[in-house]
Amino acid sequence: MFVGSTDTKPEAATAIATIAAGVDQLSSAEFDTTDATHTASLIAGLERECRRLQAAQVELLAAVERSGVHSTDGHFSAKIMIRHHAQLSGAEAAQRQRVQRALRDLPEIAHAYRSGQIGTCQVRLISKVWSNPRVRAALPLCEQEFLFAATNLEFPDLDLFCRDWVEAVDADGAHSSAERQWRRRDIRLPQDFNGSWKLDGRLTSIDGARFNEILTSLTDAERLADIAAAQAEHGDDWRNHLARTSSQLRYDAFIKLVLSPPSGSAAAGVVTNIVIDQQSFDEQLAALCGAEPEPVIPDRIATAILSGARYCHTADGTWVNPSEVVAEALAGHVRRVVINSRGVVTDVGRRQRLFSGSPRLAAMLQSVRCYWHGCWAPASKCDIDHLVPHRDGGETTCENGKSACRFHNLLKESGYRARRRPDGTIEIIRPDGVPIPTHTSHWQQARAG
Repeated sequence: MFVGSTDTKPEAATAIATIAAGVDQLSSAEFDTTDATHTASLIAGLERECRRLQAAQVELLAAVERSGVHSTDGHFSAKIMIRHHAQLSGAEAAQRQRVQRALRDLPEIAHAYRSGQIGTCQVRLISKVWSNPRVRAALPLCEQEFLFAATNLEFPDLDLFCRDWVEAVDADGAHSSAERQWRRRDIRLPQDFNGSWKLDGRLTSIDGARFNEILTSLTDAERLADIAAAQAEHGDDWRNHLARTSSQLRYDAFIKLVLSPPSGSAAAGVVTNIVIDQQSFDEQLAALCGAEPEPVIPDRIATAILSGARYCHTADGTWVNPSEVVAEALAGHVRRVVINSRGVVTDVGRRQRLFSGSPRLAAMLQSVRCYWHGCWAPASKCDIDHLVPHRDGGETTCENGKSACRFHNLLKESGYRARRRPDGTIEIIRPDGVPIPTHTSHWQQARAG
């Protein structure tokens, strides 16, 4: 119960009391997690109701704003009243307000949020797109595409979709952003009073992607050295005896990168693979040459991104500004990679400087992560797995190849099967013949009651 509540709508207070009773019952209940399919439904069902409650929090903020009741106690805005009585951080209150205002322009996404079909993280990402005034008017025209993306895509893919759409629709802003990043490039090392140093800086999108891959590679090399040492001394109990934490590994890798020559190090063999569609490449090249840009049709752009016809990212899915990629291409740093509508690499052009071509590279470039549902292992850390095993007649082709992390690559040898559907998506079948449910299947179920 809220102390001092003056709610003039008894049904709201009754509903909150009912929710409280339900939460009490849930807290004392034991979850039956013996069956994987049932457990997946439990996870989705609880998440759905949490999403609906979070949507109600946003609607309450909207109601306070409409009524103006915040001024009664001298609160400057509805956001401040909500922040005060809910004891929120300023950032959380601002997030709710931005979502509330974005959803006024996006009624179908608002409905999906209220029904629990999409979550708070998805809605907040879309509201971040809405907060860009240069694309705000175009967003409602693509609401169906954004709703489809938020409902069906894993979150990293939704993030890429949003970045690609904003870059294409706000072409002038994207070019300005890339130029602004270049002008503001900076690395500083201010020293604290206690003698420690803080690394601070701004990297362009493409330099940041390169640096991230090099640092990750060096960190992995440091981690493998620690694992080998722990295994040699402690055997199977090595996980409890690692010498360094992840943050310490990153730091030591960075120091080696800065203080040691790169030749012969783990960083020397790191290649940053960048994949961009031909149309985006041609548009950016034409823009650099001063050509008049084609008219921007936001919903067509959204559809093209969802269908896999527009993209610009590293092999692991890190978004890169297309204008920077074209500039690198003019310097001879990239080559062409053609991907068909089923997500299969059909052609890898001649090497210039960035890639070294091979069937493995072609298969890896088809996806940014391990294909197993829910696994976010980056493609660069994966094996290339035969979807249909070679012993069963599977060919070593891009159509039959897909990135799989070592764990899932080995797991598929335990009776699991995978196949590429006609639309290019991957279906994974358990040893008992039942397909593993994806995250989308649960949200489409009718809600009990």
